[in-house]
Amino acid sequence: MRRSQWRWWHGLAFYGGVRLAGWALSRCAAHYARSRGLPAVSPQQFYRRQKLPWFAPPSWAFPVAWSVNSAGLVAASLRLLNLPVRTSGRNQLLRLQAAGWVLFASFDAAYFQLQSPINAALVTLPYSLLTWASLFTAVRRMHDHAVAWALAPTAAWTALAAPLSVAQACRARDRFWLRN
Repeated sequence: MRRSQWRWWHGLAFYGGVRLAGWALSRCAAHYARSRGLPAVSPQQFYRRQKLPWFAPPSWAFPVAWSVNSAGLVAASLRLLNLPVRTSGRNQLLRLQAAGWVLFASFDAAYFQLQSPINAALVTLPYSLLTWASLFTAVRRMHDHAVAWALAPTAAWTALAAPLSVAQACRARDRFWLRN
């Protein structure tokens, strides 16, 4: 039996690195926002102040959903990394996931720190497309249902997040792009 090269602690370390990068981007964005005169607000305060559509989940649902989503994404990535290099679709899916992690790390900075529903849509829509392309690749090209199931919660969440981000960008005041 072949021993996995990539283990759970590699995934945990990777996720910690992504969160650290996201934190650094958020700090830079917060500094930039203050230099443009935007007041500091917590993500929870900012979200509650938005003109949200009727289907918007409560703020407490986001950390719960993203804990599940992130665990699935890390599990899918570890499984992919441990597949033989020549596995059909493996490299394509790893590229899709890498691009998704970059968008994931930038979301807090783009949306909450810059107080921009437009930025949220500009990050969420491509993230959603990457997620659905990843799911399609896992099912149709790789025929790997374990990866597909690991990606499924994020695909379900983005089915809600994409229209939510567009509705919010259309309805809410964007203090970053539309200063008044």
